[in-house]
Amino acid sequence: MIDDNCVFCSKPAVIENKLAKGFYDIHPVAPGHFLIVPKEHYVTFFDAPRDVQIAMIDLLDQAKDYLDEQYHPRGYQVFSHVGQAAFQKVFHAHIHLVPVA
Repeated sequence: MIDDNCVFCSKPAVIENKLAKGFYDIHPVAPGHFLIVPKEHYVTFFDAPRDVQIAMIDLLDQAKDYLDEQYHPRGYQVFSHVGQAAFQKVFHAHIHLVPVA
């Protein structure tokens, strides 16, 4: 299901697979800051079914290769905020992939 009020549900993909998509964060903490999200609306990573979680992780690997070519970073930060107490601001499951220069 897609939530018409969710910014991530309507965001176009830069890269994608059958169940997940990736795009640049509109408020990046570093150049190339990328988000991996499920195409269907789930509030957190842990709410997504296992096949969707696996698709997100597969796309995370593809996104790293994509960002390696674009930015040539020395490393990456990979994280996800899960729940308001963990500072989740957009309540659509997502994984941050942040290149470190």
